[in-house]
Amino acid sequence: GATANSLLLAGLLSVLGHPLGVGQGKTPTCQAARGISLWAQHAPGYLIKLLISAARDGFVQMNLEDTTYRSSEIPSKHYEALDLTLDAVSLVLVPHLDYIYHHMMIKVALRSEDGHKWINPALYGRWVQRGFASVFPDRAQTVVTNYEDFVRRFFATHHPAYNDAQPLMYPNPVGICVTNGHGDYLGPHAISLQRVQEDTTGQLRAYFYNPNNEGRQDWGMGVKPSIKGKGEEPGESSLPFEQFASRLYAFHYNPYEEGDAYAVPDKIVKDVEEAARKTWGRTFQWQNWTQDEEEE
Repeated sequence: GATANSLLLAGLLSVLGHPLGVGQGKTPTCQAARGISLWAQHAPGYLIKLLISAARDGFVQMNLEDTTYRSSEIPSKHYEALDLTLDAVSLVLVPHLDYIYHHMMIKVALRSEDGHKWINPALYGRWVQRGFASVFPDRAQTVVTNYEDFVRRFFATHHPAYNDAQPLMYPNPVGICVTNGHGDYLGPHAISLQRVQEDTTGQLRAYFYNPNNEGRQDWGMGVKPSIKGKGEEPGESSLPFEQFASRLYAFHYNPYEEGDAYAVPDKIVKDVEEAARKTWGRTFQWQNWTQDEEEE
C-alpha cells in the first residue's frame, strides 16, 4: 500500500507541477498557501527543504530581524482546524507556516505601519521586494489614509505606461479588500499578483493567483474576476488593471523601478478612488481625500 513518504512525494510533484493550484480550502490560511505557490514556482529547492524539515524534524525555522522563530511547539488547534481536503504538502507545511506568521505578527503589532511590510520579506524570502505601500496606517485597519498617493504609486510601479514597462520578476504578495456581489466589505485577503500584461484585445489586465479555490467571483460594481478567455494561464484569475487597483490595499514594489507617479492622469486616480469608496471603502473612515472631493 501507499506509504506516508510516497503520498508526500506525490503531493510535492503535484504542487511543483501545478503551483497555481495550491489552495487554502475552507481555512483562513491564504498567507501560507501563497508562500507554497511562490516557492513552487521560483524556489523549488527551498520548498523541498522546508517540507523535509517539517516532515522529518517536526519544525520550520525562519528569522524576522533579530528574532528566530521555530515551529517546534505548535498548539493542537493548528492541526484541528486544518481542512483535510488540502494537498499533502499543505497538510504538512501550513500549520508550521501559520504558527510562524502568527508570532511574527505579534512582534510587529505595535508598529506604526502595516506589519506585512516586514513580515512578507521575512516569511517568503528574498523574492519579495522591500518597497511597501498600504492604505492602512496600522494593523487595526480602521482608517484609510493617503489613498491618492497609494494609487499613483501602484500605477508608477506596475503599469507599463508609467514604469518604463518593467515586468514583475516574481509574484508580488499583495493584499486585497474582498467584497461580495453588493460591494460590501468581507475582509482582507492575501493573493499574489503574477503579472501585468495586455490581453488579446489590447486591454491591460492584472493576472493574479487567488488561493481561496474560487477565482470566479462577483466583487460588486461590475468587478468580476475572469479565469478563462482573457489570457489567463491555468490557475490565474484576472481583472482590468484599474478594477484590480480599486480592490487593492497593500503591495510591495521595487523603489528603483518607480516611474513618475504624477504622470498618472487625475481622472484615472479619481475613478479608482471612487470605485473603492463605493464598495469596501464604505466600511472605513477616510483621511486625505483628493482635493476635488474636498471642494465638493
